[in-house]
Amino acid sequence: MKSLTITSSRTAAGKTTVGLGIALNANMKCGFYKPYGDHLVYSKKSLHDLDAMVYQNWLGMDKSVLESTLGFDADNIMSRWNSKELDNVLKRNYQAIASKHDLTIVETARNYSFGGHMDMDSISLAQKFDSELILVAEGDVPLILDKVLAISKSTENIAKLKGIVINKVSEEDWDKVKIEVPPVLERKGIRLLGMLPRRAELEWGDMRLVLEKLNAKLIAGGDGVGNVVKTVQVGALSAEQAMRMPEFFRENKVLITGGDRVDLIFACLAPETAGIVLTNNILPHPKVIAKGDDMNIPIISVPMDTYTTAKAVEKIIAEISPGETDKKELIKNMAKKELDLDAILA
Repeated sequence: MKSLTITSSRTAAGKTTVGLGIALNANMKCGFYKPYGDHLVYSKKSLHDLDAMVYQNWLGMDKSVLESTLGFDADNIMSRWNSKELDNVLKRNYQAIASKHDLTIVETARNYSFGGHMDMDSISLAQKFDSELILVAEGDVPLILDKVLAISKSTENIAKLKGIVINKVSEEDWDKVKIEVPPVLERKGIRLLGMLPRRAELEWGDMRLVLEKLNAKLIAGGDGVGNVVKTVQVGALSAEQAMRMPEFFRENKVLITGGDRVDLIFACLAPETAGIVLTNNILPHPKVIAKGDDMNIPIISVPMDTYTTAKAVEKIIAEISPGETDKKELIKNMAKKELDLDAILA
């Protein structure tokens, strides 16, 4: 019975991507345990963690993988159990999953230190479950090394750091990271378990995600909320000026503009548009709404100004969802090619 605790140097470094890549390539029965949820989803009249839902769907796990998450709010968790009770519940839930699987992947919330005041940080969990720790790091070379070395020191004599995986490495940084990082890690006795490239496909979201993250109001095109968003454009020009620019015709764009920009909105209601975000709570002409419905192009409304909205949309990090089978194959193939799976699963 093997156990790996997957954590990260910072939020959104790619714990789920790495864990899924390992599980999808492991020739053994895998279980998944995420005791502290951080991707809350309301599904079938219950609250579940999105990452747990992906593991359940992609690897055919039973519903216990969803039910084992203790909660999403620290105050709620601490009001239900004292520290001793919480420790017992964590271990009992883990054993219930691990006893039925050859490999159990434990995923921490957010980053390596999150949940520390409840002893639910990565090092505490790895110690409780006698699990080997895999750290997912992301960023430039100095940031990767500083974080990894600091975290490795904190694991000494407490948990076993099996190694690190560097994720989201851009094509232009690949050689630099590959040359500069391994020698430093080797001198410190830390194993590099692989590097995964940054893939735009894994960072693309859809209009449903934009709608949810902005807490926006859907006013048209509801059947198109699954439209994939690849680029963000701010509608500052007139329709005539915008249509002279090649960027205006990019596929899968989301346009951010005011609801009073009727000419620009009409010009943007075309097959290459994923969706339109209208700012300052200005609703468009009824003909705009009708055309959005007709073309299945979501039109959503937010109270924020255009600049603030554009910044918010650009910061939205796409999450992996159960139905994205294209991402499933991509993650599996990336991990098979780039990770030292023999070392990870040894």
